[in-house]
This record gives sequence, C-alpha cells and structure tokens, in this order.
Amino acid sequence: MVGRGFAMVLDGATSVAGDRSHDPGWYAGRLADVLARELPGGRPIPDLVAAAIAEVRDTDGLKAETSPTCTVAIARWTDDVVEAYSLCDSLVVVLGTDGSEVVHTDDDLGAAVGARRAAYRARLAAGLGYDEGHRQLLVELQEVQARWRNRPGGYWVAGTEPEAAYHAVTSTVARVDVAGLVLATDGVDLERHPIARTWREVYDEALRSGPEQVLHDLHAAEEADPDGRRWARSKRHDDKTLVVVPFT
Repeated sequence: MVGRGFAMVLDGATSVAGDRSHDPGWYAGRLADVLARELPGGRPIPDLVAAAIAEVRDTDGLKAETSPTCTVAIARWTDDVVEAYSLCDSLVVVLGTDGSEVVHTDDDLGAAVGARRAAYRARLAAGLGYDEGHRQLLVELQEVQARWRNRPGGYWVAGTEPEAAYHAVTSTVARVDVAGLVLATDGVDLERHPIARTWREVYDEALRSGPEQVLHDLHAAEEADPDGRRWARSKRHDDKTLVVVPFT
C-alpha cells in the first residue's frame, strides 16, 4: 500500500491454535486500514503501530492464543527525512544516493526457530520434498514460534500485544541522501531471483518492468524447484509483495 507520504507492506501469519474466524489476510488488512488513517500525521511510527494493534484487538475481540499475526514494514517521508520501520521479517531497504543499500529487518524469528528450520531445510536438500515429514516439522516449528512470540528473548510481531511495536528495527535519514526505497515480504528472496543480486537491481527491474515482473521471475524460479532442493523454503510458493518508491 502506498499513500500520501508513506508506503507499507504487511505479511500475515496464522496462529498455531488456528482460529479460523479471523484469517491472517483479514488481520493484516484491518491493521493496514488503521495505519493508513494515521500515518500521514507526525506521530512516531512505533506509537502508531502500538495504537493500531490495540484498536484492532479491542474492536474485534482478539485473544493472544488465537489471533493471527503479521509483520509490519513501513516507510514514511517528508521533504526533509525518510523513516524506515520493520517489525519482524518483512523488509524496508533504503537505497542511498551514494550507492549504499541499508536493509531493515528483524531475524529474531529465525533465531527462535533455528533448529527446526535447519531440520526441514536439510530434509529438502536431501530430496525428500514437501511430504508428511516436512509438514510435521512445520507444525513443531509453529509450536516453538508460539512459545517465543512477543516475549523478551523471543521475537516480536503485530498481534494482540501493543508492546511489540517498540521492538522494530528503525532509522531516520535525510531525504536528500535517499535515491529510493524497496519494501518487501520475506517471500521476495534475492537468492531465488535469476538475475538480480542486490536490492538496487531489484529496484531497477521493478522501475523498468514493474514489480509484477520481479514477482513473476521469483515464482518461475520456484516452479523450477518444486521440491525445494535448490532453495530450501517452508512451502513451494510463499506470498510475495513488493513496493518500490523512487525519490530521484
């Protein structure tokens, strides 16, 4: 979503308990609507995200045990500054006019489930594919996620706990130093792109051919690796969202 002076990408994830009355896409959409209403103002982004989490929780009666969750990646800009905000593992990449690229993302989730992630990746690399054994490892991984969600020493994500909003990766830089921005969900993986090796190359392709072409290239790469042997990943095709914002 791109609005007046801001852009954001939210990526929903279902809770282990699986309350089907509220799916992750619904939750991400609700949170995005509240954020879009408030982001054009000057209030600090962490405060806005905390208030949005509380509003959706209270309005819709969500409970920590059954609520879906989502990552939050936000960029906001004025004539003077550009702010980046990443809660959990979606990305905000600030591309500098000096050729630099600064990636904002939080891999505490990866650290929390590292052993289970390594186990399913090893099985995929061995050619076992997306079988029942893989599914069982994902169930165990999600159980570990649930234990470590939104607590010190674990990882933080938008759900029902407003405190999570204050554990994002953030920065503020002068707008004059920013050439452009990339916002993406973790399904937009550079390793699987057939040509691009940097986020600036992804940005350039998206400006030239549209973000849809980048996503098509990634999907085609996954199609060529249906069992995850080359690129070990939790599922054959992850959800992918990509937004680019040019400043120069």
